Amino acid sequence: MSERGSEETIQDRRSRLSSIPKACEACRVRKVRCDRSVPCANCRTAGIVCQQAGAQTDSRPKPDKVARLEGLIGRLDERLSRVEAQLTPQSRHTTPERLTTGSRPTRLFEGASSFNNQSVEAAGVAQMTAFSQGTGEEENLTASLDDLKSLLQPSSTLDDFQFSQNDALRSMPPMTLVPSGLVADIVRSFKERTPLFLVSNPINDLSLVEDLFRKVYFPTEPVSIGHFTAAHGILLSLFKEFIGMKDPLTEKYDFSAHLPTCEKNFNAGIETYEILAVPSFENILSVLLAVIKAQDEANALLSTTFISVAARHCLLLGYHRAVTYQNQKPDMASNMNRLFWTVYMLDKNMSLLLGRASCIQDYDIDAPYPKYSEDINKRAWDEGFVKYLTFARLQGQIYDRVYSAAALKFAPEVRAQNIESLAEELHQWRRAMDQIDWSHVGAPELVELSKPAWDIIYYSVLTSLLRGLSTSTTNPEINSQCFKAARCALQSHLRSFPMYCESTIVSIRDYANWIMLYSSFTPFIVIFLHAIAASSLEDIQLLEDIVRTLYPIKDTSKASARLYQICTIFARVARGLVESRTSFLGTYNSQDDSLLLLNDTGQTSLFDPGSLQDYFTAEVDMLDQFTYSEAEDMSAILGSWAIGQPPSVDFLGMGMG
Repeated sequence: MSERGSEETIQDRRSRLSSIPKACEACRVRKVRCDRSVPCANCRTAGIVCQQAGAQTDSRPKPDKVARLEGLIGRLDERLSRVEAQLTPQSRHTTPERLTTGSRPTRLFEGASSFNNQSVEAAGVAQMTAFSQGTGEEENLTASLDDLKSLLQPSSTLDDFQFSQNDALRSMPPMTLVPSGLVADIVRSFKERTPLFLVSNPINDLSLVEDLFRKVYFPTEPVSIGHFTAAHGILLSLFKEFIGMKDPLTEKYDFSAHLPTCEKNFNAGIETYEILAVPSFENILSVLLAVIKAQDEANALLSTTFISVAARHCLLLGYHRAVTYQNQKPDMASNMNRLFWTVYMLDKNMSLLLGRASCIQDYDIDAPYPKYSEDINKRAWDEGFVKYLTFARLQGQIYDRVYSAAALKFAPEVRAQNIESLAEELHQWRRAMDQIDWSHVGAPELVELSKPAWDIIYYSVLTSLLRGLSTSTTNPEINSQCFKAARCALQSHLRSFPMYCESTIVSIRDYANWIMLYSSFTPFIVIFLHAIAASSLEDIQLLEDIVRTLYPIKDTSKASARLYQICTIFARVARGLVESRTSFLGTYNSQDDSLLLLNDTGQTSLFDPGSLQDYFTAEVDMLDQFTYSEAEDMSAILGSWAIGQPPSVDFLGMGMG
């Protein structure tokens, strides 16, 4: 053998080995002994094709398979082209295939007194009775009762919120997206610094924002108008913040160039029928972002319109009731809850400011307040948010119990008791704000700017409350406590304004639009009246100091210009009356520092709109910026006080944008 082995060539060996049968492929894979027959016993037993090792199969695709593969490649290429078009800055338009307009079923909230809920309860009782009696028909009864419950608790879609089935109502307005890389970098930046916008606004869940951006830019399911609108509303606010704070990303991207795109997309979305008519989480978020934008633009009337829309959506979805959150995932329940309470807070703020009943009533709410974060850097913001909710409740109570049509009919002693108890709650709120530990928050400079604003808001609301102490249609009175609160409100403004002028994170425009224009105008009027009643040069100096601080903000908006103009006129009229020693026909008591605006002789007082009109008209020639129309405004502003109503923001032209 060794001899033959020494004589065998390599070619002969290869030929000899190739002739020896090998185990088939199936046996090799299964690692079992193969008898090397064709087919082998193992493959015959298993009923599978026995393929010999090393055998070459015809891998050429069949003609029909080639056609299918070519069709698949064509479809994939078409889809890839659409995705590329969506992600290309020059051509990033939405396509109908990706969109839904809120047609997903939504279960609307109904209270215990509704026909449906009472019927469901009756069905439950019937089911329990059947089981307790043991009729033997339990299975059939259960199926029938379950069908009944399903019919009694139907889900709603977009079709339920419109008369017409016209597809135009469901169409998505064209939107050009900003580069996806920019949005991705913004999301990455959250890990290094949480934007101030996401600290104390309607949303503070970074994962929610990231998920929203992902749905819009990389959709795996249909996306609603609400998703697109909310995403662009958030981007719009983030862009403005990054520009104002000179964020490091501004060195990489020109945010100013993308601002118009975001604003155009957001405006197009917020003005669609679906956002305003159909309740959903994304639509509520979009509307709240519209409220923020309206306040940024000093448009109070548009802001309050959006607030009423958001309030309606919340009530329809049951966000005001605790039962709504029981079957929600914890993160989603927290976000829904925060949206509701933000709407509540804005609703109560505007109720007192505009002198109108709020949309959401306290007696119908059992939803819990938002929980405090476990993160020590965020906890103080959450505590402050909840404290402002209690302050908003007080604002709503002031309107309901002091200035509403029903409250004006209360006996004087009842109204006085209401005012006293509400004033004490306001004092407690201010003390509670000072007890919050802000030492661990991530944006201490923002806290330092906010603290003076608390005093402005607190004293302004306190002035409005005390103004109604003895108000009646025949004998309106302003007492010393009201004068003191008004003076503190204006002095707080004088202390805080320089801080905003020097700030690098909040502009004087923000200060004007969010604090000055949305604080009560009442303190200024109260001090004006005190100045001319008590012939107080000190009060006149205070009014003129306020006017000087308003000068830098007068060009930030039409409303700010009106505020500056009106305050200027009041200050000049007050000085003119005091220096000329013009008699004031109201009754001022210097002993207790109180003022009766109408005297008890029946004579017409200077406070009467007719007398004011005559005086202001006579002053027009001396006041270049004062028109006859504005003279009528002065009369209307002060005239409203004669019947105990706070001045409306309408006189500032804040519905004009």
